[in-house]
Amino acid sequence: MIAPLCCLFLLSPPPQDPQPPNGPIVLAAGATQPFLAANGPDAFFAVFLHEGNVALSVSTDRGRTFGKPVVAIDAKGKARGGMQRGPRVAVDAAGTIYVSAPLCFDEAELKKRYPTCELYLVASTDGGASFSPPLQVNESNQQAPEALHWLAASPDGTVFLAWLDRRGRKDKGQDLAFTKVTERGQKLGKNVVLPGPLCECCAPGLAVDGRGNPILAWRTGGDRENRPLVVAFSTDGGASFGKGKQLNKADSLVPG
Repeated sequence: MIAPLCCLFLLSPPPQDPQPPNGPIVLAAGATQPFLAANGPDAFFAVFLHEGNVALSVSTDRGRTFGKPVVAIDAKGKARGGMQRGPRVAVDAAGTIYVSAPLCFDEAELKKRYPTCELYLVASTDGGASFSPPLQVNESNQQAPEALHWLAASPDGTVFLAWLDRRGRKDKGQDLAFTKVTERGQKLGKNVVLPGPLCECCAPGLAVDGRGNPILAWRTGGDRENRPLVVAFSTDGGASFGKGKQLNKADSLVPG
């Protein structure tokens, strides 16, 4: 199973002296919002925001060295991040690389202090040298203002995405939207919305089990002081999910 890992080395400033042999690896000066995925014991894929675009750097030698960053999504230098609101990367068994990110391409919207992004997905079948055109994942525009999402890929190339969404809501709450993308990132499935409310500042979690079934996790929200952590399982490849089950036995309180 291919699983995302924590990335701990992208945000270091460029050193003044040559890097020591066992020192930190600087992939791109000024990069933000790093995320890392692995494919087998040797390959690592680091995605991050760099110069206002979504960039990817690849290592094929167990992280000893990384290639020059390649632009995965050209955001015209306008990509923003912060507080879990950055890109994600996943890899399937065939080595197809998937990158997702919340981005805004609307010039009028970008003039706002907090522009609302849409969620986009691209794929690379040549090891990260080039990427497909961005595919918008959320079907309803302007309904994912928090820009919090997660990405996972099954070994067979089915891609799953989950994000906070407020379509159909009359209040300020957030629901959990989910979809799957097939044909190596080219065919978008129907968006499915799981009713919330979810914590409006907490990114959802998403993983894939050994049979290719997605697992969703999230933190509940709304006005309640206790915000439990919830997990829901699918046994039919993401067509449906069982009832969410609370993970934490004790209360999970909102920091105050």
